[in-house]
Formats: sequence, C-alpha cells, structure tokens
Amino acid sequence: MKPSEHVPVMIPTNKIETQINTLFMKSRLILLLAGAMLCAGITSQAGINTTYIRTEGDSATNKPAPSFQLKDMHGNTVSLSDYKGKIVVIDFWATWCVPCLQSFPAFQLTVDKYKNDPNVVFLFIDTREKSENAEARITKLLEEKKYTFKVILDEKGEDGAQNVTYKKYGLIGVPTKYVIDGEGIIRFESIGYDPRLTDQQAADNLAGMIEKARQASGK
Repeated sequence: MKPSEHVPVMIPTNKIETQINTLFMKSRLILLLAGAMLCAGITSQAGINTTYIRTEGDSATNKPAPSFQLKDMHGNTVSLSDYKGKIVVIDFWATWCVPCLQSFPAFQLTVDKYKNDPNVVFLFIDTREKSENAEARITKLLEEKKYTFKVILDEKGEDGAQNVTYKKYGLIGVPTKYVIDGEGIIRFESIGYDPRLTDQQAADNLAGMIEKARQASGK
C-alpha cells in the first residue's frame, strides 16, 4: 500500500484566486508551481487561507540522508552523524507555517511513545524564518504547548536566507518529515499535513514508518 502525501498550498480568498484554487485541484503542473511558491516564502504573507492538495506517491526513498551540522536552541552543535546507528526522525518546520503547527500534537504523541527508546531520535529543524524574533517564538511555543521537542536551527546561506539544510534536502515546502534508518538511509519522506487524520492516527502512521525503518536496519 502506497501512503499518500499532502502538500500545504496557501491560496488567497478573493474571487479570481478562488478560480485559481480550482485549477490547483485539477492540474499537477499547477501543484508544482505552488510548491515553487512555497519555496519563495509566499506562505508567510498575511491574509491567506490554507488548502491541502492530495497527491499519490510512494514515500519510500531509500537514499542517503544529506549530512548537516546545526545549532540547537542552546548553541550546541548537532550533527546527523551524532546519531549513527539510530532511527532519526527529522521534521522541517517554521513558526509561520500553520500546517506545521497543526502537525505538532501528533508528533508529541509519537515522541512520548519513544521517549524511553534510546535508538529513536527526533530532530525538529526550524527553517526559512523571516522574523528576527523567531527563536523567542519557538521558546514560547514549546513552553506554552509543553512540547518536548529537540529543535535545531537551519543555517543562513550567503544570501541571508535561513535555508541551507532545506536546500540540501531539496524541499518544496514545509512541513516535510523524514525517517532515517540506522545506516543513514532515508526510508520515508512525508510532505505536508493531512487534516483528515486524528492526532492518534497520524502518530500511529509515523510510528509505523519508524518500525519499518527499524526492521530495515535491525535497530
């Protein structure tokens, strides 16, 4: 059975752009253009609603995960290589991304499920932030929602955009999550947030990916 992927696309609400919304639903080409819009940061603009477009595809990738060295919220260096031999779940997100925030309750359920398992690690890579107070917003979010996430911060490139690791992974938007096995191979990629699932269903789906990656690497 091939899992579905859900790409968040932000669409304005006036009459003309409502017609564009219809084209999004009918056209694969327009979907790709929407992905490009996500990369350009259009989703950070005000006055827009969130629409989810369903695409079919096998989320298994079986390719090496790009390496990275990033700072956490305390200034400590975190490398993907630090977790060699472990199952690593990576979530790319941003504080302005509504679907990212909607996915977090299910993520917390999964983090809680594996909190006593030393062979499963969760890394939340904050990326493509636009505001200077993003770190303060992250701290407030974690404290208010009581999320026990290990947040690490994407690097800024030469152009000043916080997207170095985002680009390494070839993302088209956030949220995007990966499940990496103990050998450093990406076993699953999931794009977007599925609003039809309960938090528990989404958590169970992610746990299923983790267990399959564990079987693949014997971890």
